[in-house]
Amino acid sequence: MSRNKILIALNQSELSQKIIPSVEQLFPAGENELILYFVTKPPRAAGFGEPDLSAGFAAQPGDQPVKPTLHPIYDSQQRDSIKAHVRTELLPLTHRLAEAGYEVSVKVGFSNNPVEAILRYINDCNPALVAMTTRARVGVTRFFFRNIADSLSERAGIPVLLVHPG
Repeated sequence: MSRNKILIALNQSELSQKIIPSVEQLFPAGENELILYFVTKPPRAAGFGEPDLSAGFAAQPGDQPVKPTLHPIYDSQQRDSIKAHVRTELLPLTHRLAEAGYEVSVKVGFSNNPVEAILRYINDCNPALVAMTTRARVGVTRFFFRNIADSLSERAGIPVLLVHPG
């Protein structure tokens, strides 16, 4: 029996994880696969790491003096580091969901525009539903600060479950 894919959009705020209890309540573990999709800004640029001065290299008589050097850090290394950090931070949640019977995966997207990143991922993995929290702005603040949830719900082409944690 195939499982429904539920894409849970997350970010660095604790608010974003408050969708999880609603998903657990509405969607049984045996029938649904959860994709925790964490969207963050891309790394700024490659740079150089600090030299490791604690290496303890002692020059022998006649050796050329060795000075610590900076080593390049590439964009791919920064992305891999961020992905590893996100997976580590989400380990307690993913373990708890897996123990409850869900098939859980963690994916990380890099974009300055979270709505576009989520829409691209929807096209790639074809989930049945997107679930996320919203701040649910109203009035003038909604006019000036349109939130991600509103934009996504209008453009996703699939159901979007929005929860405003009280």
